[in-house]
Amino acid sequence: MRSQTYKNILRAFGYMNLSIFNIHDVVLFVTMALCLLLAIFHFFSPNKNVLAKYFLTLFFINISVDLAAILAFWNSAVRINPVLDNHLLPYILFGSLLLKGPLLYGYVSAITMKDFRLKLFDAIHLVPIAVYFLFLFISGRDTDDIRAHLISGDEVMRTLSLYEWHAVKISPLVYAVLAIYKVNLYSRHLKNQYSSLSPEGPAWLSILTWGVLLNWSWSLSVHLVGFYSQQKLDNLGIADNYLTLILIISLFVYSLVYANKLLAANFDSSAPQYEKSAESSIIEKITHSMEVEKLFLNPRLNIERMSEHINVPYREVSAVLNNHFNANFFEYINLHRINEAKRLLSDSTLIDLPISEIYVQAGFNSKSAFHRFFNRLVGMSPSEFRKQSLAATESDTNKNTAT
Repeated sequence: MRSQTYKNILRAFGYMNLSIFNIHDVVLFVTMALCLLLAIFHFFSPNKNVLAKYFLTLFFINISVDLAAILAFWNSAVRINPVLDNHLLPYILFGSLLLKGPLLYGYVSAITMKDFRLKLFDAIHLVPIAVYFLFLFISGRDTDDIRAHLISGDEVMRTLSLYEWHAVKISPLVYAVLAIYKVNLYSRHLKNQYSSLSPEGPAWLSILTWGVLLNWSWSLSVHLVGFYSQQKLDNLGIADNYLTLILIISLFVYSLVYANKLLAANFDSSAPQYEKSAESSIIEKITHSMEVEKLFLNPRLNIERMSEHINVPYREVSAVLNNHFNANFFEYINLHRINEAKRLLSDSTLIDLPISEIYVQAGFNSKSAFHRFFNRLVGMSPSEFRKQSLAATESDTNKNTAT
């Protein structure tokens, strides 16, 4: 019974043989080597967001260390040095398991938050690691002790050891959920602060964080089943290794292709302070800037530029847009751009002006964004709208001529 449980624990981590490596361990070695190469590449690659670069570099290194520590911990064939194998290995293993969550969350925060800086309070994320290291030091347990407690005849010791592992495996999941929440919050803030957005970057960041949650949830599930089930778990443990490899490759591709293109958002969510009597003045300034000055024609317009132009703090502008116009900044500006595009499309003197020029003159810098907004707000394509508008204009002209 205990022997089968121990084998299941090994299978939960993807190991089928207790003494030698197997073909599926190659995936772990490939992942470790890839993580180290990506860490070196990313560290020396040019990146304006230095903190994001450091977080991702450390994340890659941490994953590599984590996998190496797991191999050394569960595979008796791996022996390096008595001090390292027996005394330091638990610190390395559990430290890397507890650190990967904060590193992921730090990376997501650094690439999404404008002027992100580490504060002293952020050290709270390292408290679980410090507490666990202190616990290991006081208890004096080594690698053999931790392994032995899992199959110990002492039910109390075995239960404590099980919950110890559970807590360490659950911790990264908490940070994965926090990262997903941060990405969702980021998407909302973007629409309150920018008029032109590329959806690919935020969308892929969302997919990536959900992928991390899937990978770590799968790992936790395999871990739990491995401890409590007598069924063979070879395929589940192997799949976890492959999911980790896919995650690492996806994370690197994202950082290479999309991360530098992301717009940083201001996450200041405190309620704006302004007199209610000033609301009408702010509304008038916003309306004048749109209808007379046509600020929306600037494709690079964001809420800070608009606020500076009308001399109103951006948080007050955002609050008035939401409260009075029932729209965020992104929707409000693009509604005016669509109205301008409709005006241009309805102008019979501009019949030869291609739609590719229309959306540029209306303030859009993306063809896909223009068509997406136009179809949603008008209910038809720009070509169909132009055809109907010109036909209606011609019909009205003919009626006026006939009378």
